[in-house]
Amino acid sequence: MKYTLDFSPKVDVSAPAVSGALVGAQPQPAFVAWQPSTWPMATASVNEDFICTLKRIFEESILGEISNVIDDALAVHGDLQHRGHVVAISLMCALDAISSYGYGRKSGKQIPPFILAHFPSEYHPHANEIRDVYRNTLVHSWNLFEAAIYPDKTAVKSENGTIGFGLLNFFQALVQGTENFLEELAHNGTLQKNSLQRYRQLRGTAKP
Repeated sequence: MKYTLDFSPKVDVSAPAVSGALVGAQPQPAFVAWQPSTWPMATASVNEDFICTLKRIFEESILGEISNVIDDALAVHGDLQHRGHVVAISLMCALDAISSYGYGRKSGKQIPPFILAHFPSEYHPHANEIRDVYRNTLVHSWNLFEAAIYPDKTAVKSENGTIGFGLLNFFQALVQGTENFLEELAHNGTLQKNSLQRYRQLRGTAKP
């Protein structure tokens, strides 16, 4: 796959000031994935540069940060016990943010079509539940009252009338879904139009 996400540490050759006033003319800031004010201007149409920019944003400022939290927890505990809700909420926010590029910002309503189009097939029957039971409940109420999350790689499954899945399994599904979305973006006109619009909107609201 051309747009495989890479969460390995990146070499940072910049040395920004950590304190004190900046005096005199400052160089144009380099592209920093988590600072939209440094994002390059959107291209007139979707091309390789634009897709690679989105890849870096997803890779470095969203999924890479979640990956770091997961790796730290696994190194200490061996699984995600006592880190589950923090990771789960982050995953739902990441899914919301990434899906808003190709499918619009719709208060989470864009999540089911994103899952159906890009997630592994075993998640397709549960697309609406993930939005309604997981995204909405976790983000707004923290705890899950009708579903279950596991601190491991448990596969998605139906149980007691709803679904459960392991957070490590869901993280990998989200990574695969994001990679698939980037691949589709290269030739899907609707995804291209929506992604450019969302990118311009986010960049336009950023303060320098």
